[in-house]
Amino acid sequence: MNPLPTVSDIFSPNFLSWCVTFACALLALDTVLRLWTERHRLTKEVLSDDDRAFAWKIVLFLVLPLLTLADLRATEVAASHFGAYLARPVYGLVWYQGDLSGLSSIHDMPSLFLVIFAGAITQILFALCLLPALAVRPHPFLATLLGYTIAFTLALNLVFEPLLSLSGMASLGAAPRMETLVRAGVQAHYWTPLFIQMGASLLYLLCILSPPVRQWFASLTRPQVSQELAECLRQWRGQKEDQELSCQVGLLYVKTGLLFKARNVLQSMKKQYPGSPYTDLLAGVLAFHRQKYQEARQAFEKVTNHPAVEGELRAQLLAAAACAAFAQQDLTAALNFADRALEFEDGCLTARMVKVDVYLAQGKKEQAAQEIFVAMHLGLEFDLKDKIPIDSEKALIYLRTAIESHSGEARFTAASSTKELVERPSEVLEAAGGTPAVEQNKDKQA
Repeated sequence: MNPLPTVSDIFSPNFLSWCVTFACALLALDTVLRLWTERHRLTKEVLSDDDRAFAWKIVLFLVLPLLTLADLRATEVAASHFGAYLARPVYGLVWYQGDLSGLSSIHDMPSLFLVIFAGAITQILFALCLLPALAVRPHPFLATLLGYTIAFTLALNLVFEPLLSLSGMASLGAAPRMETLVRAGVQAHYWTPLFIQMGASLLYLLCILSPPVRQWFASLTRPQVSQELAECLRQWRGQKEDQELSCQVGLLYVKTGLLFKARNVLQSMKKQYPGSPYTDLLAGVLAFHRQKYQEARQAFEKVTNHPAVEGELRAQLLAAAACAAFAQQDLTAALNFADRALEFEDGCLTARMVKVDVYLAQGKKEQAAQEIFVAMHLGLEFDLKDKIPIDSEKALIYLRTAIESHSGEARFTAASSTKELVERPSEVLEAAGGTPAVEQNKDKQA
């Protein structure tokens, strides 16, 4: 009779590893089904955040199991080449394990390291072989998928696995490679592989964080926005004192995913135009994308306080503040912002959807259904693009129009108080709702 499993058996590394395998298998199956049911994503010219998230899911649950299998097979082939073997290999989709005792017949250090790192070398070569495919500028989704695959594969072997190995949490997949490197360096004074690993890791980090590389990848995955950005930058170089143009450059940097560039533009605008609605608009959009929801909420609300902002623009900004508040789990504030937004535009979809989310979070299903019914009655489509709380391009146009209109009204008022008041006092005062002084004197005399 077999004894019942103990707590230590249940939570053993082997049991947990197979639980991970089971979960990954389900997610991989779901990804394959979505590749068919959502195949329209593959041909989209403009990718949303959901499209990019789907590309990452393909990498994690379809590409990674293949990389792990390649790692295992490369290790076995390399071992057999040197007359050794990997004992009792077990494959678990995103991990594998094997007994290294079969490698004891290898006595020279270079050969041993070739066997141990055969899988990592295979994966790195695979990633490097994909790089030329990006040079032909493939379709945006394919470029995104290739870029994510290359970046993930290199990061897995040059950054993640070394860090896990050194922390003592090396995966059961390959041997604890970094531990082997360090041990060989200390015991046998064989430092060359360790220096190669560290150099390759540093080179990868420098490349992935390089602004030119990130801009190049953005031009591949977001070609239309990148073209708009290039044109806007050409105009901006000669008109950096233009607040609207500066704001537009910053917003386009956000759309291309170059948030560090957008931060630089924002810092410059804060110094040159503190308190400007253009500065606050860029600050709100950037903060939301960086998941700094309190900053985003405050910035959007500041723009609404500008005297020129009203109507649909104010509704959009208040709805954006509602999204930020909801992301903070401040349901009361989110509902308040959404209600204020609907006071200025009854058909503000974002505000309606925030109210639906708030009511569902509060368990008020009837109120949520009512909001959905109202939205359907107004002819609104339930499609919040990219889950961005505000259409930045549309908001920028509205803001420019509102500021220009407000400035024109201010200039008219100033003119009315001087020249027109002298030339046509009665007409000007009557238009302002007042009474000419002559008429006032007549009334007093009467």
